[in-house]
Amino acid sequence: MKILYNGDSWCWGYSLDDRDDRYAVQLSKRLGAEYTDLSLHGGSNRRIVRTTIEHDVSQYDLGIICMTFKNRTEFYLNGKWEKVNPGRGNGKMFVDYYMNYYEEEYGHTDEMIYRQAIIDHFAVNNTNLLLLTVAKDSKFDYDLFLNKPDIPLGETMHPTKVGHQIITHRIYETLIEMGKVEIQNVETEKRRPFHL
Repeated sequence: MKILYNGDSWCWGYSLDDRDDRYAVQLSKRLGAEYTDLSLHGGSNRRIVRTTIEHDVSQYDLGIICMTFKNRTEFYLNGKWEKVNPGRGNGKMFVDYYMNYYEEEYGHTDEMIYRQAIIDHFAVNNTNLLLLTVAKDSKFDYDLFLNKPDIPLGETMHPTKVGHQIITHRIYETLIEMGKVEIQNVETEKRRPFHL
């Protein structure tokens, strides 16, 4: 099995002492899967879609894509992509953008567009998709909302090692419920598809 991951700092494993504790690594080990992780801390939904589409998702059995907060974006300047989010530069870097230009309706529309682009891209490439989000206030449907009160967060408001363990378990259980992974039959040691 080959899995493609993409997302923001929650997927990337920001603030973990060992990034191998992040859910992308832990879930891949649990499934015995090869994986590619395109995630980046501070990224936007625009970046997630851009870097996912640049990849050949048809080479994967499953995509696990975790969308982020709708108020983030990016722009290209002087040969590199610049992240735009309220936390950059201790909140001072893009104050003018958020005070004078950004509106919630713009954020909702962006989330709708980028969410649908991911869904359609995986569908047209016949690759299974598990679509997650860390946004708490989304009005759209996702397979799993990660940012729940029972996920332990550290000082930087990112999941702790235990938080990633809980997320790994929830993703695994969701995949089983959706019939997108095989489970191990402990008695026979044979792998079998699990379907509802």
